Amino acid sequence: MLTDETAPLEEVAQAIGRPVPWLMRNWLKLHQREGFPRKIPTGWVWPRRAVEVWLRTAGQFVPAPLPANQNGPAADAISAAAEALRQRYGVNP
Repeated sequence: MLTDETAPLEEVAQAIGRPVPWLMRNWLKLHQREGFPRKIPTGWVWPRRAVEVWLRTAGQFVPAPLPANQNGPAADAISAAAEALRQRYGVNP
């Protein structure tokens, strides 16, 4: 079952069109520069779906969008506590 969810070194190297020794030497650089998935720490295997997605996007690194900054009084616990202190002590920022 798990072999379907992971892709071994040889298969990943063939999928990206590189020799196995090249992938062993350069997988981390490929990850840092082009968003290639990290290998699973226990060996020379990668999450199959992550590699497939990377290949479908032609290796284009798509950064996750930044969340909107919502510092209103009820946005989170810290903002709520800050608002409560402002109301208690009458301080306006």
